[in-house]
Amino acid sequence: MGRDPVAALAEEIVDLFAAEGYRFADGPELEAEWFVYDALNMGADHPSRAADKAFHIARPGGGSGLVLRGHTSPVQVREMLRRPVPLRMVTAGRVFRPDPLDATHSPVFHQAEGLAVAENLTMGDLRATLARFAVAMFGERTPVRLRPHSFAYTDPSAEVDVCCPACRGGGCGLCDDGWVEWGGCGMVHPRVLATCGIDPLRHAGFAFGVGIERTLMLRHGLSDIRDVIGHDRPHPGLRVPNVPRRAAEAVSPFTRRQATAHALTDAGWTELHTGPFLDQAVWDALGLGGDDPRRAALHVANPLDGQPSALRTALLPGLLAAVRTRARHASGELRVFEQGRVFSLPSGGLQPLTPPPTGTRPRPEQVEAVCSAIPPQPYQLAAAVTEARHWQAMVPVIRDVARQWAVPLRPQPGRSRGSWPWRGDRPWVRVVAGRTPVGEAGELEPTVLRRLGLPATAVALTLDLDALERRERTTRK
Repeated sequence: MGRDPVAALAEEIVDLFAAEGYRFADGPELEAEWFVYDALNMGADHPSRAADKAFHIARPGGGSGLVLRGHTSPVQVREMLRRPVPLRMVTAGRVFRPDPLDATHSPVFHQAEGLAVAENLTMGDLRATLARFAVAMFGERTPVRLRPHSFAYTDPSAEVDVCCPACRGGGCGLCDDGWVEWGGCGMVHPRVLATCGIDPLRHAGFAFGVGIERTLMLRHGLSDIRDVIGHDRPHPGLRVPNVPRRAAEAVSPFTRRQATAHALTDAGWTELHTGPFLDQAVWDALGLGGDDPRRAALHVANPLDGQPSALRTALLPGLLAAVRTRARHASGELRVFEQGRVFSLPSGGLQPLTPPPTGTRPRPEQVEAVCSAIPPQPYQLAAAVTEARHWQAMVPVIRDVARQWAVPLRPQPGRSRGSWPWRGDRPWVRVVAGRTPVGEAGELEPTVLRRLGLPATAVALTLDLDALERRERTTRK
């Protein structure tokens, strides 16, 4: 039981920079190419746009102008467009690249990035920030080395190395020469600043980014990323970062999700992260109706061999697959949960995108036109517990989520029989906030459990966290 190590480290990094005045910012995982490339000074011929470097979203009849983001830097663009300078921001989130899983690559991983924009910032300020970051991650006496490099969106640019945490510079199998690559950094390119409406003659910015899995590997002396991602049988040397509980009430969706994770793991639940791709045959196993909107999925045009092309429209199928895997190696009750984004196909299908110009700040309506063409990506929570036979097994989860989001939730008995995927002859409930349905809970159909190879009894819960955020925001006003 416990936190997912990657999620816990992401929280630790965000908390570290929040204490220095950095504001947390988030952005969509399925993103417009303009935010991912054009606004970051990566032209039409930039190698990162190639099919072997990015997952492109398919659109019948032509290109969609959408990709699964390959880095979290689009969040920097969004913040510079919406916030006045000076500004400091930190982000942490999931990114995607079409790399088959091996010891050093994964098609899905996580990054953390920081950005500062103000007058008179220099590479010296960047180096000092990275030095503090390295000490916080790897301990005292962890020097940082910057090696000149080339990135389209920073100039000058550098690769960031740290003194090997395993051998402290003596040379070992992890580092060879006492240094290991950690991330990238640089001064924000003047063209990027200008595109975001910031005068590069008056203001300067620095940016840096690291892989979260990479940071965990360096902390624990691991050389195989598969020891970090997927925790059906975690590496015995991998420890979850000890992130202190906040004394103050959580005040943003990110901090509320972290507080929810703390509350559930304290209660004995295990946090999981599952992949974004979904074999749509699972909907048949789950007994989902043919006209259910969850079957209408977005697809990547260039999936990896053996990987489904469809993006998940719900968390529950992936979570149940993880339960099946864990049940093979464990006995007794399993209690797991996940928080994450799902991807919705707009009712009118994907609309063509007209990218704004770069090199000068686009008009607000141009940015809004791009943003409105990006499909919805709601944040959900799903939970499942085996060896339970009644929706009331989810009462503690509902209570903890309600407390962290400051939104009263109550169960409302379902009136129909056999509503997917709940057992027709057993009570199931809708979870409502006021009169707004925000989720469902109930015992899963025995036929569904058999088809999925799951234990004989299980209860599951789904919640729409974005609906809770909207409700909380409305109540606060």
